[in-house]
Amino acid sequence: MEGTVSEGELYRLQRAIERLMVGHREAFGVIDQEVEDRESSAQETLAEVQDILSGALEDAQSILGGEEGQA
Repeated sequence: MEGTVSEGELYRLQRAIERLMVGHREAFGVIDQEVEDRESSAQETLAEVQDILSGALEDAQSILGGEEGQA
């Protein structure tokens, strides 16, 4: 039957989504901390957020088998 998702595929998608959500929560935490502290530079904060989100994306792509998001 076309359009069905196997249990394995569903599990991989769930893990990938969970990893991306964790990455986004971490990034928002960094942004919230920056807003509260105002001690670090915006450039440092953006670099940290970029690293977190890039890592989450790479992990999600790995979970999905590396084919997702490849350009």
